[in-house]
Amino acid sequence: MENSPHKKYLIIKAVNNTGWADKLTRIITGFYVALLSGRLFKITGINLEEIFEKPNINWNITDKEIEKLKKKSYKELDYNKMDAYQLFTNEFKYKEVEELYDEGFLYTNFTSNYENIDTLMYSIQNGKILRMSENLFHKQQIYDMGIRPDTAFGCAYEYLFKPKPNIINMVKNIYDKMGIKRNYYIGHNNKIPKDLIRNNEVEPIRIGIQVRTGDNTFKGNSNICNKDSLSLPKIAQYFECAEELEKDIFERSSNIKHKNFSLSKEDESLKKRPVYWYLLTDCKILRDLAKKKWPNKVFTITDQNIDHVELTHDENTYNFAFAEHWFFGEMDYHIITKNSSYGRTASLRRKLFNHIFDIEITQEKTKKCGLMSYNSYDDTANNWIEL
Repeated sequence: MENSPHKKYLIIKAVNNTGWADKLTRIITGFYVALLSGRLFKITGINLEEIFEKPNINWNITDKEIEKLKKKSYKELDYNKMDAYQLFTNEFKYKEVEELYDEGFLYTNFTSNYENIDTLMYSIQNGKILRMSENLFHKQQIYDMGIRPDTAFGCAYEYLFKPKPNIINMVKNIYDKMGIKRNYYIGHNNKIPKDLIRNNEVEPIRIGIQVRTGDNTFKGNSNICNKDSLSLPKIAQYFECAEELEKDIFERSSNIKHKNFSLSKEDESLKKRPVYWYLLTDCKILRDLAKKKWPNKVFTITDQNIDHVELTHDENTYNFAFAEHWFFGEMDYHIITKNSSYGRTASLRRKLFNHIFDIEITQEKTKKCGLMSYNSYDDTANNWIEL
C-alpha cells in the first residue's frame, strides 16, 4: 500500500482522556480493520514516536497530512457516540449500542464497504477483536492468517510496536534479575527445552501480580493504599491467589495418591524450579511492603514515580508506565485486577492461553486460584473495556 499510486488509509483516533491500555485496545482494533480492508494503518491522538520503534510498518501520521487527506475522499466513522451513564443504566440505549457495534464489526465487509472512500477515520469506544473474529465476511481470512482470538492482541501489539532503548532500559535491571532471556512457551515439550536450563540452573516460573487500587491512589486520597494495605483482605487475596497457584503447580502434582505417570530425572528437576512474583501496582507503599515480606520471591520496581499517563506531566513517569506495561507481559501467569485494562492488555502480549486470573479489588476473596481456575478468553475479552 505504501508503494501504491492510489493509497487508501485507515486512521484510528486514540483519544478521549484514557490511559495507555484503553488507547492500545482501540489501536489494535483499528489495525485489524486496516489489515482486513487492505488499507494503510495510521494512529492519531497520541504521540508514540518517543516511546516505540516501528518494527514493521510506519503508523505515524501528522495533523498536516490528515488535513490534506480531508480535502480528498474522506469519511469519519464514529463508534464512540454514547454516554457512559446511559450505557449502564438504560437498557434500550445499551441494545442500541450493541446493534451499532454488530453493524460495524460483525456484519460489515471491510474490503467492499466504503471502497470508494480513500481515507476512513475511526473513533471507537472500546475493542472489537472478538466481534471481528466472528465476522461473516472475514472469519476464514483471519483463520487462514493463523490469527486466533487469544493471540490476536499480542500478535498485533508486537507487530506494531517495539520499545525504544531508553524505554526498555527502565526495566532492563529487572529483566536481568528475573533471568528473562527466552522465547519459548511453557510446556511446549514433555522434556525440558534446552533453553530452559542455563548455567546448570532451571528456568524460574514467573507469576505477575497486578493490583489496581484505583484512581484515588494517584490523587493521594486512597483508603486502600496505606501502610496496612498488605493486610487488607481485598489486597491480600492477590498474593493468596499466587500462593494457591504455586501450590497447585508443585505440591499437588507431587502428592497425587494414585500416580499413573512416571517422572524422569529431567522432569524431577522441574520441581526444583524457583518461582518469582512480579508486583505491578499503582500503590507504591504496597510494593515496599510486599518486597519486605517476600524478599527472595517478590520483584518490583520501587525507585520510579508512578502515575496515570493522562495525569502526569513528568516525562520519566510517563515513560515508565509504558516500560512496565511491556515488562509485565513477560510473565508466565498473570493475576490481574478485573476492572483494569492495564494489567489485561499487558498480559495478552504473552500470547499464551489459560494464563490469566482476574480478581475484583472491590470484594474480598472472590475466587480460588489453581491451574484450572483461569479465566476463559471470552471472560477476559468481554469485561471492562471490551477487547
